[in-house]
Amino acid sequence: MSEKYIPGYSLNAINFMAKRQADSHASFFKPYLKPGIKLLDCGCGPGTITFGLASWINPGLVTAIDLEQSQVDIASKSAAELGINNVEFLRGSIYEIPLQENTFDVAFSHALLEHLQEPVLGLKEILRVLKPGGIAGVRTPDWGGFLIRPSNPELVRAIEYYKMLQERNGGNPYVGGELPGLFRMAGFSNIRFSATYECYEKLGSIAEYLALRIESSGESDRAIEKGLVDSQESLNSMANALREWSQHPDGIFAQTWCEAVGEKPKLA
Repeated sequence: MSEKYIPGYSLNAINFMAKRQADSHASFFKPYLKPGIKLLDCGCGPGTITFGLASWINPGLVTAIDLEQSQVDIASKSAAELGINNVEFLRGSIYEIPLQENTFDVAFSHALLEHLQEPVLGLKEILRVLKPGGIAGVRTPDWGGFLIRPSNPELVRAIEYYKMLQERNGGNPYVGGELPGLFRMAGFSNIRFSATYECYEKLGSIAEYLALRIESSGESDRAIEKGLVDSQESLNSMANALREWSQHPDGIFAQTWCEAVGEKPKLA
């Protein structure tokens, strides 16, 4: 499969993802958790959401996986520094979870499915490692519902360019609204769907994250060589449009998050 994690692993991207916490980004799943259970976190990144999940199910155990070894290392180090001892971090792909079937009571994934070329295959792997009757909760954005104002042509071009990069890297920026169907195709039952908005109080963080990713695409995605954009100056123009927009007194960025919860069918 030809996939590439669109945010990348720059210091800016890591710091941006590290601001996410369980209370703000996993609250939809908290009602399904209880102390003492076994939980799998797929695509854990730097582990900041994972740590909250671990506190919610303590003394239960969280096993967290990420494809990128550097993220596993960062999360493991942070857990040790924070004294969190009911979580383990492993390198692994959601397409081939390195764990036995029927192992976990619940499974969680945040901001991962939008980067997958074959999200149903990933969900089937989650289904495999869940116990019968186990619950999976997934949260992923849908760029079709974002609110970004005030708008202008260069800002629109920047947002469309970023979405195009994600699609060319094997992802789907509109996967959030498809979650119920994806869960059904993977074999889950009792599927429940919800959606929420995340409103950024400080536009500078999201603007800089997007701007840096666009600026770097000339090299990291060979965007100019592939004809995706005509020049580095064009990339810089889109990035600057984002930075200028972030300073507007009336600016808003409301990100749509879609959530789905499904159950692994119980044995007959």
